[in-house]
Amino acid sequence: MTMFRLEEPPPYRLARPPLNQALVQVRFPVETRLASLEGVAPIQEQLGTLFPYLRQQQTQQLALVVSPGSPVAGEAQVTHPWHFTDDSGWTFVLEPGSAALSIGPQYSEFREFSDRFSAITKALHYSSGVQLADRLGVRYVNIAEIPPGDEREWRRWLRPELTGWGGTDIVGDSRVTTSITQTQLAAPPVGDLSGPPADVQAIIRHGVVPANTIVPVGAPQQLQRPAYLIDLDVFVEASQPFEPEELSRQVTVFHDQIDRFFYWALTDEGKAYFGCEVG
Repeated sequence: MTMFRLEEPPPYRLARPPLNQALVQVRFPVETRLASLEGVAPIQEQLGTLFPYLRQQQTQQLALVVSPGSPVAGEAQVTHPWHFTDDSGWTFVLEPGSAALSIGPQYSEFREFSDRFSAITKALHYSSGVQLADRLGVRYVNIAEIPPGDEREWRRWLRPELTGWGGTDIVGDSRVTTSITQTQLAAPPVGDLSGPPADVQAIIRHGVVPANTIVPVGAPQQLQRPAYLIDLDVFVEASQPFEPEELSRQVTVFHDQIDRFFYWALTDEGKAYFGCEVG
């Protein structure tokens, strides 16, 4: 699968990454046993070394829209998911029909992200008997705060193909307070027959967002300062066998496309600003 016609970036790391959250989620037909403590006990036993703490939390799920001013919220739905956590910031949220692994700014490398997801899918498949996956997605949300006193700084971080006319001198002395672009793509899977069973999709959201904006991912949060948002979401929505090795392979492919786009988006000044080290 090739979502973007971009070269693979060299190995690199950012000393000051703008990553706010990395998330991978798999949805599957409802397994009612996962609503009970007895049903999740085998999962906890298998994943106890990775996620030593287990809590059941009441959560209100809201449909929120990233927009200036007051956020628009739909009707709240109350759920009681299981939260598996550790001391390093990792969270695994399990519901009867979905499993999501997330990490915030503590994220260090994709290998650990992938290894933990692989352990989760193996526990679900071999300990709880999950047989089908309905949706698989990888999402990286980057929030780069704009330094106070220089509200045009973000224009130098990112390629003009991304920032558009709002990042040029056409705006004169005006201040860009909000500029959100959303693009959705679909790419047919290619390669061996064990690949994704349908078109792989991507939703790219990016642009300037003002302070007090609600970012609707994971636990919705309110931004304290104006920022530039780059939200990269790659997923496939189709039934496929819940095979841990194949799901992990697809996650690696999705991450590869996200990584290519993010590295391409940064200018040389942007790489320097975020402390990019190659090699």
